[in-house]
Amino acid sequence: MDTRTRILTAAAELLARSSEADLSTRAVCEAAGVAAPALYRQFGDKEGLLSAVVDVGFEQFLASKRAAPISDDPAEQIRAGWDNHVQFAIENPNYYRLMWSPGLATPPAAAAEAHQTLLDVMERAAAAGQLRMSAETAAQVVMAACSGAALSIISRPEQYGDGAFSARLREAVIVAVVAPLEAAPRKRRARESEATSDVATTAATLLGRLGTESTATLTEAEQALLAQWLKSLADAPRRPHEPGRPSRISITSSTRKDPA
Repeated sequence: MDTRTRILTAAAELLARSSEADLSTRAVCEAAGVAAPALYRQFGDKEGLLSAVVDVGFEQFLASKRAAPISDDPAEQIRAGWDNHVQFAIENPNYYRLMWSPGLATPPAAAAEAHQTLLDVMERAAAAGQLRMSAETAAQVVMAACSGAALSIISRPEQYGDGAFSARLREAVIVAVVAPLEAAPRKRRARESEATSDVATTAATLLGRLGTESTATLTEAEQALLAQWLKSLADAPRRPHEPGRPSRISITSSTRKDPA
């Protein structure tokens, strides 16, 4: 076993037993049987060591995500990814806390890969007309809610660990992010109470397709400007429609009566 592997193995074992999801470099060196300079040569500093430990711990989690089948249903993709994510946090609370620790100025590579995997799912859903917002914003919303649920469960199990909390939050997020298949632009009928949401979904769809389909007729500057406009429409704050109050964006037929 080489020096780097010995240090990572020792650090992983100490982290699993830690009550504070933290490591002492001195303790790691003693457990690995190396001097401090050897640790710093391999990892640069304590933060580098912690990031490397998180990446090792998350490898199994990421491997399952890489092997997960791709579905055309973004709601099912979110459910499967969410449950897998939360379960990993429950089984590996110290790795998980460390991954989201403010003590790490640079997010571990594992965090970046997990987010990119989710973003890929959201981009496919946006291109298919199944998002209520841009793929980028949808990925942020889902990841923030899921990681928040996981941290709540492992930090306050007596309050959030009943199993139902995570599922309720997950389904609320899906409703906010995913546009039902029957509401896709090509199948949807314009309704006054849903007009603003329709615009957001259409904008998110066009934005998703902008990144996957040929736009040779537009210059790079024009594509960038179009993407900026579409993202603004897709992510514009919205509030539920109030009965009796006309939508700001609506398509309605005239109700004026012809003179008798």
